Amino acid sequence: MKKYVVFVLIVCTLPLAIFSQPVPPIPESLMSDTIVTIDTVSYTTRDFVWFYTKYTSYETDDSTGVDSYLNKFVEYRMKVAEAEQMQLDTTKAFRDDFFKYLKITAHNRMYQGAEEKLDKMVKMEYDRLHWDYEVSHIFVKSNIYDSPSAKRAAEEKIHAIRSEIYDAATLPDYTFKKCVQEYSDDNLSKEYDGNVGFITAMVSPYEYEEAVYNTKVGNMVTVRTAEGWYLILVLQKRPTKGAVDAAIIMIYPQTDDEQGWLEAKSTIDTVYAQLQQGMPFDTLSNRYNLNPQLRETKGVLGLIDNGMPYSRELKETMFALENDGDYSAPIKLPYGYAIIKRRWALPLQSFEFYKDNFRERIEADRTRNTVIENEYLENMKRDLSYKPYPATLEWCLQFVDASILLGKWTAPVVEDAPLFELNGYRYGVREFFEYLQAIQKNRLNDVYDKDMLVRIRFDNYVKRRVELATMKNMEENDKEFQYTMQEYHDGMIVYELMNREVFRYAEEDTVGMKFYYNQHKEQYMTEPRRESVTFTCDNEKTVAKVMKLLNQQDLWYNGAKVKDADKIAYYEQKGTPQMYIINTIASKNPNAVSVDVQDKILRHPEDVLMTITLLEEDDEGKMAFAKELKGISDKILVENNTITVTYYYFGSRQLTMKEAKEQLLIDYQRQVEEQWVKALKKRHTVTINRTVANELKKHL
Repeated sequence: MKKYVVFVLIVCTLPLAIFSQPVPPIPESLMSDTIVTIDTVSYTTRDFVWFYTKYTSYETDDSTGVDSYLNKFVEYRMKVAEAEQMQLDTTKAFRDDFFKYLKITAHNRMYQGAEEKLDKMVKMEYDRLHWDYEVSHIFVKSNIYDSPSAKRAAEEKIHAIRSEIYDAATLPDYTFKKCVQEYSDDNLSKEYDGNVGFITAMVSPYEYEEAVYNTKVGNMVTVRTAEGWYLILVLQKRPTKGAVDAAIIMIYPQTDDEQGWLEAKSTIDTVYAQLQQGMPFDTLSNRYNLNPQLRETKGVLGLIDNGMPYSRELKETMFALENDGDYSAPIKLPYGYAIIKRRWALPLQSFEFYKDNFRERIEADRTRNTVIENEYLENMKRDLSYKPYPATLEWCLQFVDASILLGKWTAPVVEDAPLFELNGYRYGVREFFEYLQAIQKNRLNDVYDKDMLVRIRFDNYVKRRVELATMKNMEENDKEFQYTMQEYHDGMIVYELMNREVFRYAEEDTVGMKFYYNQHKEQYMTEPRRESVTFTCDNEKTVAKVMKLLNQQDLWYNGAKVKDADKIAYYEQKGTPQMYIINTIASKNPNAVSVDVQDKILRHPEDVLMTITLLEEDDEGKMAFAKELKGISDKILVENNTITVTYYYFGSRQLTMKEAKEQLLIDYQRQVEEQWVKALKKRHTVTINRTVANELKKHL
């Protein structure tokens, strides 16, 4: 993309929301008036204000008046008209690119504010870290994509369990534990009568966490997650224990039977006795920790907080140690016996410490990353008067067999019964089956039930249709969205038009560019500069040769006739005077001298005070300096076969066409565009309503 038109394309592709330039209130009657007519197309004041708002937000020149922007608007609309006459918006490439941008822009607008909601969720999760909750639960397995009858049965079961506990004649706590053993599908927590210990934020599914953190201690709450129903009893609440850096001595049973565990218990008791007798923890860790990783770390586990996946016994034992250096009595874990030592503790860190990590974890967690999206989808469904027909979905499952799990299912021709409605339009089974067949090769991991797969696909299908229907609504009713897409459309075709008429033409017109260069040579000059050059010589004899050649250059700079004048002039014009010396010596001895150049651009005359000729003050009292001052520093340092000399070029050198190519192309393109625009103005009729324009000036 060429530099000088990048702005044009950017302005035409960015939504107005990016710009913050306020526009004063303008009467609606004025906004609806025609301000410009190009050929037979009229543009309202509202069209111009959209354009004006973006330009004034992007440019920094506050002195530019409304008339200037109106001329820019006219010129731009002429380019659009020209591009449309050439049908540049009818190509397949254009349609594909435009639709991609349409979807992206619409999606961003549909979910506008989602990033701010995510930031609030991150902060909420951090705030929850300050508290741990001890909970017990009863779990009834029920996948969210099970059949309606299976889901209904699971829901009835969890409510029946809850009623049994509330209605029990015995103590509720006793009845809760009894129900855990009798009904819960969570075998891991059954060993502890449903108690899962203390939990904190970012550990459980989001729905589970929400229920716990919004329930008072001593109360029960029922909650549904994607995997099933939970009846949760909140036992107690405590401030977070922060994190503890712990070490462990771990004794594993050699065999998973009574004898193996008895021997492991005997060993850990021996270790504990030695600790009490004063034996260092590290010494015993090296002796008894057989796990290679524990031996390598001397038993150190590192920092552990309540959110990490260690066993409840280990974490609670570790948190119970009050002082650095304290160690526990032997504890039994599911996999052996252990002694825990507290090395040091770390309180809960600041929000900044957790912020980025929590954001990444939320985005990767399906139970959390869909919370905000589902909120938007539900709002869209409501706006679109979404009406489902769940019985139809269950009916159509009979036509989908297990071949869909292999990506080989063929959709049959069936009655086109409605699955759901959006804005009164009914989406039927046949259309859904077409979608289902088209995407079946995109396999879903860990889904082995064909009915469950169809229900998952149906949810995605509904989401897709809701978003497309919302996008259609925006195209028809959302003025800001309409302007955004129109400007993107116009920007694309204008760029393609200019690419054809200006960019490629200028690049290929080498004769015209050369003529332009010769007419504007004064624009392509080097910056005045100073070069500090270090010559490293192999011996004193080479030093003498370099000094002699430097003297030749100095004489040439001062107008004397010297033997190598043409050579010196050639390298000076190239901007590499040091190469005169290097190449002259290298012709006989290539390795005799090397060079290091440090180039400094001169921004102020005082950079070369030692060689500047000061002239008289001008009428404004400013000092004038010699324009063509150039030469070699009067300070040449020689040390250890190293010569340091400064070349001065006060005054610019003419750039060649090759050297000036990048800027030259931009400038030539600008001239080509100016000529092309003049031709455009002859082909199009422009009428500006000066009455409306003058009235608008009062408000802008």
